[in-house]
Formats: sequence, C-alpha cells, structure tokens
Amino acid sequence: MRLRPPDWPLPRPDAIHHIVEDFLTDWTAPNAHILPLRRFLENCLSTDLRNFFAESCFLFAFTHQKLPPSCQQGYVRMQGLVGSQELRHHAVQAGLLQDYT
Repeated sequence: MRLRPPDWPLPRPDAIHHIVEDFLTDWTAPNAHILPLRRFLENCLSTDLRNFFAESCFLFAFTHQKLPPSCQQGYVRMQGLVGSQELRHHAVQAGLLQDYT
C-alpha cells in the first residue's frame, strides 16, 4: 500500500462490519457487539465459531465431514470444555444436552 500513488483507489471490500464506538459502549454486550461480530466473522470464514460441549463435538465427528474450530481445537485434542453439575443442569434445561439420569 505504501508504494501505490496517492490517487490510487483502494479495492472494494467483500464485506463490511460496522460497530458503534463511544466511551459508553459496553463491548461485552452479547446481542449488541459479540453476536454480530461472530456472525460477520463466520460469514467471512465460512465456518461455525461457536463453542460446543464434548457431547456435541462427538456427534459432529460422526455426522459431519468438517468439524467446527472449537471442536477441532478442543475435543479432538482431548481438551473439551470443563463441565460442572450446575453447567450440565443448565444445558439440559436449555435443550442443549439430553438428560440421561
């Protein structure tokens, strides 16, 4: 870019992500900032960037040819999400896991 002449037009981007920025912005707001950014990156990378439990990664491994990155980095390398009884109970109530008890 430094070697281009000053009047050289920049290439048009394939995608643009706009965010609101001011000193009051809560950058950790899940629906306002994290979810739109994750969806933008998923669209650009053509992959699923969500985190999954080991049980879900196990099902993905047998039903899909390509695993999501969180399953590739965690489950396949035997580093799955550390669970607790409370986390499992919450996942069952949310319909993310089946209750085997």
